[in-house]
Amino acid sequence: MQEKLKQLELLISKMVTRQQALQDENDALKARIRVLENGAEKWKETDGEVRALKEWKKNAQTVLKRLAVKLEKEIAKAQEEEQKIV
Repeated sequence: MQEKLKQLELLISKMVTRQQALQDENDALKARIRVLENGAEKWKETDGEVRALKEWKKNAQTVLKRLAVKLEKEIAKAQEEEQKIV
């Protein structure tokens, strides 16, 4: 009977040790999940900022192209006026 109690205590001790190890692993995994969730949130914010910047760049390029065309027309007009004067 004494031997069976020792075996039972040993099994209980191993079970408690294993349970604590699993709890520690679970806590580590939960911490890792929090880190990944924070990373995902930052990525979403950054992705939104990148999209906004791309849209701004596209709009700025369109405006600059229009200005370039207007400037070319004005330069051509000025050159024509100069040719008429000379």
